[in-house]
Parts: sequence; structure tokens; C-alpha cells
Amino acid sequence: MEKRKNGVVGIPDTIIQTQSIDNIKEEWANKLNILPEDIALEVLNKPGFFSRQWKVRLIWQEQSHNPNLMPSQVIWDGSKYLITLGEGVKQFIPFWDVGEVKFKGIIQDKPFRVSHGDQVEFYPLVQAGFLTWELEIRFQGLSVAAKVKHELPGHYILPDNLPVEEEINLAQYVTWESLPAQGEIWDEAKLNSDLEHLNIVHGRRKEAWKEIMDVKGSKEVVVAEATLPIPPVHARLEDFVGAPQEICSQEGKKIDFLASKVKLVEKGSVLARKIPGRPGVPGKDVLGKDLPASSFKDFQFRVKKNVSLSADELEVISACAGQPIRIDERTYMVEHVYVLNQDVDIATGSIEFPGDVFVNGNVQDGLRVFAQGKIEIRGSVSHAEIRAEKGALIHQNLLGGKIIVGEKFVVRSELLRLISELQNQLGVCLRHTADLAKTSKAANLKPGQCLKLIIEKQYAELPKLANRLDKFIFENKNDELITEGLIVTSQTAKRFLTGLGPLEAQSIPLLQRVNQAFVQFAESLTLEIPDKLSLVVSYAQGATIECGGAFECHKGTYNSNIRVEGDVTIEGVCRGGKIFAGGRVQIRELGGSEVSSTYVQISPESHLSVNYCHANVVIAVGKEIIQIEEPYRNLEIYRDQGRVQIEKLKANPID
Repeated sequence: MEKRKNGVVGIPDTIIQTQSIDNIKEEWANKLNILPEDIALEVLNKPGFFSRQWKVRLIWQEQSHNPNLMPSQVIWDGSKYLITLGEGVKQFIPFWDVGEVKFKGIIQDKPFRVSHGDQVEFYPLVQAGFLTWELEIRFQGLSVAAKVKHELPGHYILPDNLPVEEEINLAQYVTWESLPAQGEIWDEAKLNSDLEHLNIVHGRRKEAWKEIMDVKGSKEVVVAEATLPIPPVHARLEDFVGAPQEICSQEGKKIDFLASKVKLVEKGSVLARKIPGRPGVPGKDVLGKDLPASSFKDFQFRVKKNVSLSADELEVISACAGQPIRIDERTYMVEHVYVLNQDVDIATGSIEFPGDVFVNGNVQDGLRVFAQGKIEIRGSVSHAEIRAEKGALIHQNLLGGKIIVGEKFVVRSELLRLISELQNQLGVCLRHTADLAKTSKAANLKPGQCLKLIIEKQYAELPKLANRLDKFIFENKNDELITEGLIVTSQTAKRFLTGLGPLEAQSIPLLQRVNQAFVQFAESLTLEIPDKLSLVVSYAQGATIECGGAFECHKGTYNSNIRVEGDVTIEGVCRGGKIFAGGRVQIRELGGSEVSSTYVQISPESHLSVNYCHANVVIAVGKEIIQIEEPYRNLEIYRDQGRVQIEKLKANPID
């Protein structure tokens, strides 16, 4: 490194090649144990095609601890460097990556001991330089990879002398010097030609050539890639209702509202939302062949009653307050319902609603709740009026007041009962009147007088029955079954059966027409009570109950008047009051000691079953009266072949 001219010691310098000159001064200052500002830098060559490195000269003022020591001398003989070690050197560290080091004819790959005057041979690595590749189409045309082999032409060099150091590390002094290429160097035109030969027409990467040039040694570079198809984004459903309900899968099938867990929405609520998707985009492989995208899945909402679609058809919106129903994956509806999350009291007022009613509280004295649908009350009902056309459920107590369930069926059943009873008695009464008129006793009597006599002596209840029917028809004249003709027929019966009416000249012929009209009406009227029409209560006391369907009580009834067209089930005690049932009656315990008598009337076709029946109970099967004078177990009463059958086991009274 140190130049000597005419015996004068010159300023030391060295020529190096490096990828970057940004920190070269600091690096060499550390090596030379001097300050960076004491080093001058002279650029000899900038990076070019054959070499990506800088070639620079570093010049510094050497500061030696012992300027009288001789540095190591370096001589190049055309094939190797002969290093004659100077004074003070004790160890030499070879660097295998830059070339081969021999000492005393033996190749050295680890640090070894030396002394002044020893000679070390260094055979630097020499590269002829080449740039080649092999192209390969992969993954059935999805990419083209180049297996690149790239060596830069040049060799490693040493300066003319090495500084005085106890340890010479070869890696600190070798530099790379570029040389003209002697091997095969392919260019970008060759790459284009090779791709064209392979019929690569799509997906060429613009940055591929630069990546090839940057390779040192061996490496794979992707030069072309297919444009992969963009998968579709399927339309997605956001559901706010829940799983589809199989009960609603058929058109016209009713919802069992009271049996379900109530989930309610307000008018304008969003029941479901569609997140729009988008179709996929086809791709293309490197050979230009189309790559199809997956099929796109879309759907459309289907709406039933009380729901509608938004303007963009992406949302299902409730058209009223009610219970949302998801019929299937894409079909929605809402059961109409009025929801009150508090007591029915003076503050809220009474409720009259054309659909279902849900009260999450109590119904207080003097209020009423009327519904054309079903009623569910989570709390108690106290001295209130409840009317539900399609069913009712009261979770707690029913105290006093009046409750009517299925009023249309209650009214029509009572109407048919009154007309049938009046017609039966009237028909027999008219026959007896005709028989009386034929006897000698009635020789001086007019037909009306005979009728009056028969009514007074044998059918005293007939005028009362005519009055009851006429009053009932007047009170329920809005029912569609009550026609103008039925009203006229009822008024005619009342006129000629009460007071002095039987004595009128036309009483018997007109009553005969009335009887025929009642027969025709009774024959034409058929009542089909829905299976699910029911009233379910926990406990009833002092209440008036009318139900066109079935009645079920979980705990018991006390002193209540109950008229039910269907079956009656009382799982607890029934004490006091009256029960009129059209269907089967099942009671766990009937009557009780020290209470007023309990009255149960069933139709001739019904069946009464009582687990335990106290004394002082009156049971009527049609018109046949049965007095229970002592307690019985497993009491069964029914009619078989026209006769009332009684099955019972005598038992001691319950304490």
C-alpha cells in the first residue's frame, strides 16, 4: 500500500470494489484505526453492465505505532499473489471464499502462525462470467419460471503491500475487480425469444428482467404468471328471525302462537337483509387459454302476509307489529300481534285489537282486553273482561270477571241449544194441544184456549224459554247467523207463547210455522269447533267462563261458572260453582266438604271422569240428574245404549 519513489515514503492508498460507497470511509477507518476524515476517496469506475460495483481508491495518512517496521510486500506473478510477510506479523487468517491460500506448499483454511520473512501464496478466485437460464412452464400454464445461473466476470486482487499488523486478515484487504466477460451472456432479447418459442403470450412480468440481472449464483425467477380468475362473492343472507319453522311450511296452516316462544317485532323492523354479491371474473393462463370463474350464487326473498320488501329488494320489512316467522330459507311472514310490556291498568286503558294480544303483566279491575286473535297474559286477571276469538292463555290467576274464548262458537252453540230446546218443547206442546182439542173436555174450548191450558199445566217453562231466546238473539243480532227471518221467527214465538198470546186466533197455525222454521234452522246449522281453540288458566275463582273450545286449568277452580263447548280438564280441585260441558270432562278432585254444592252438566254424548268426588255434588247427563251423597273414587259417568252408566268406588272423605 505504501508507495516508495526514489527512496521517499509516499502516502498509503488502496483500490477496492464495493456495492456501495455510502459507509466505505467509516469501514476502512475502523480497519486502519484512524479517523474517517483522514481518508480521501477517489472514484475510478461507476457500476455498469459488466459490473454492478464501484471501483474507488482510498488514500490516507497512515499512523503507525512503529514507523520503522517494514510492511508485508505483495507481488502478482500472473497466476497468484506472493505475500512476503513484514515485521511484527504473527498470524495469517485466510478467506476461503475469495481464493486459495498456501503456506509452505500446504493449503490453509484456518488461521495459522507466521513470522517475519515467511511467504504466503494466494490464488484468487477468478470468474469468467456468464448469464444463462432454463425456462419451465409450471402448473399447467399458470406460471413460467426461469432457472437462472449468473456469475459476474472478474477476480479478487490485493494491494501492493499490507499494513504493519500482528494479524493479517485476508478478507480485509481483498477487493473484487471486474473483467470483460469470457463466458456466455444472454440478454433480454434472448429471453423474449425463448418465451415466444414456448408460445407464452400472457402474463409477462415487467420486473422479471431486473430480477434476473440481480441474481448472484443460481436462483429461480418467475417471468410470467397467469391471471387467475376472480372468484365470485355469493349473495349472503343476514337473518334476524331465526331458524325456519316447519309448522309454517304449508300454505294456510296456522301458527301455534301460544305453544311457541314469543319473539316479537315492531312495525318497520328488518327481518332479513341480503348482502349483494358479485359474479366472478374469468382469468387467462400464460398460453392465452381462458380460465373460467366459479358460478355465482344469488337468491330472491319471498314474502307472505304482513311483510314487504324495501325499494331495492334487499330487506324484508315487517308491515305490522307481531311475531316474525321464517317459513323456509328465504320466505318470511309476521303474525299480527299487539304487545304490551306492562300491566293493563287505568294508565294504558282497555285493549281492543284485531289480531293477537300479548300482555307481559297483569290485567287490573274493571279493564277489558278484546282480541280477534289469541290472547296471552303473563300475569293475573282480576275482575276484568277478556274476549279472545282464537284462544287464550293466562299464566297466573283468574279472579272474578268474565272471560269468553271463541265468542262466535259460544254464541252459536248457545243459539243452537236454545232453539233446539224450544223447538222440542213446542213440538210436543202443539201435539198435546191437538190431542186435547179432540176430547170431550174441550168441546166448548177454542183452539187458543186449549193451547193456553196445556202451556199452563204442562209447559210452564216454554214462555220463559221463548223470552230467553228472543233476548239472546237481540243481544247477538250482529252475528252473521242471526238473519232477519230468525229474528221474526223468534219474536213470533215470544208473542204467541207468553201472556195472552196463546189465546189469539192465529196462535196455533203461526206457532206450527215457527216450529217448522226452528227445525230447519237446527238441521242446517253445523258447528265445527277448531281443534286448537282453547282456554288455559292456572287458577280460577269466582269467574264466569265461556269457551267455544276446550278448557284447561292447572291448579283448580272455585265457585266459578264455566260453560265449555269442548273438553274440560281440571288438574286440581273443582269446588263450588257450575260446569256445563259439551265434551269429555276430567277432574282430579270434585266438590268439597263445607262448601256450597258443585254442579256439573254434560251432554248425553259426553263422559265424566273424576279421581275423587266429594258428597254434595250434582251431576246432570242431559236431563237426568244424579245426586252424589257420599264420596267416591274413580267416578265414571257416561251414557251407553241410551242409559246413564255410573262406575264408582266408595271412599272415605279426604281430610
